[in-house]
Amino acid sequence: MKPAKPSNTALIVAGGLQLAGAHFSLPAHALPREALRCGAPLLRSAHPRLAGLLRKAWFRRLCLLLEGATLPGICLHFALRKQILRRHAEAALAAGCTQVIVLGAGFDTLCMELKAARPDLCCIEIDHPATQAAKRAAAGDGGIGFIAADLAQQALGTMLKAHPDFRAEAPTLFVAEGLLMYMPLAAVRALFAQIAAAAPHSQVAFTWFEPLADGRPGFRQRSRLIDWWLRWRGEPFMSGMARAGLAGFLAGAGFVLEKLNASGDLVNGSQLATRPIEGEYIALASKAQPRPT
Repeated sequence: MKPAKPSNTALIVAGGLQLAGAHFSLPAHALPREALRCGAPLLRSAHPRLAGLLRKAWFRRLCLLLEGATLPGICLHFALRKQILRRHAEAALAAGCTQVIVLGAGFDTLCMELKAARPDLCCIEIDHPATQAAKRAAAGDGGIGFIAADLAQQALGTMLKAHPDFRAEAPTLFVAEGLLMYMPLAAVRALFAQIAAAAPHSQVAFTWFEPLADGRPGFRQRSRLIDWWLRWRGEPFMSGMARAGLAGFLAGAGFVLEKLNASGDLVNGSQLATRPIEGEYIALASKAQPRPT
C-alpha cells in the first residue's frame, strides 16, 4: 500500500460488491442485502466518479469483461464472502458477543450494519490511517470506534487497551476479511497470539488463501497482470495456509477451528452462469478455553 494513499484494493472490493449486486441474481439466502444497502452511499461519497460509472450499463459490461480476462468470478466471491461473514457475526451476537472488532476494515460496512441494528454493541475498526481517513470522511463515525494504525507496525493489544470503548473481558468477535494474505506467515501467527492475549473470550472470522501447487498464495485462476499490479501498488500477496494444516496452525496460537467454507458453498445447486473464483476460504475460530481442574 502507498503510505499516504487509501488502499486501492479496498476500493475495488467495495466497487466489486456493488457490481455483483447489480449483475448477479443471487438466491435470497446468499444475497448480502445490508452490505449492498450500506455500501452504495458509502461508495458514492468516497468515490463518486466510480459510483457513477457503476450505474452505467456499458461500464459494468466493461468491468465484467476485464474480470473475465483476469480473475473470473471475483466480484461474485466478494459478495458471497460478505454474506458468510455476516452470518458468523449474527451467530456470535446471538451467542452473547457484545464487541466486534474489524481488522483492516477498508470500506467494509459490517460495523455500520451491526451498529444500526444493535446500538448497544461496541464496534471498533482498525485500519491504515489513509484508508480509514477516506472512509470516515465519507461516512462519519456512526457510533463506531476507530483506531488508525498499521497492524504491521503496532501491537494490537496496546492499541485496543488505549481505546476507551474496548473491554478485554467482553465476548468479542474479530473479523479479518481479505487481510491475512497481505501479511507474512510469522506476522499472521503473531496476530492470532495478540488477539488471544487481548480478548480471552474471542472468536475470529477470517479469510485466507490456500496455497497453489507451487506454494504461492493466490486465487486458483492466477493473473500475472493482477500480480504485477498488486506489487506495484505495494499490496502483494504474502501468505496462505492449506486447509489441511489450518486447525494445527490455529491450535498453535490457542484457537480451535469451528467452521471452514468456500464462498461457493452458498450457491451450490443454484443455476448461476458464473461461479465464484476459488482459492480463498472463509473460516471461524474460537479461543480455546482452559479445561476446569
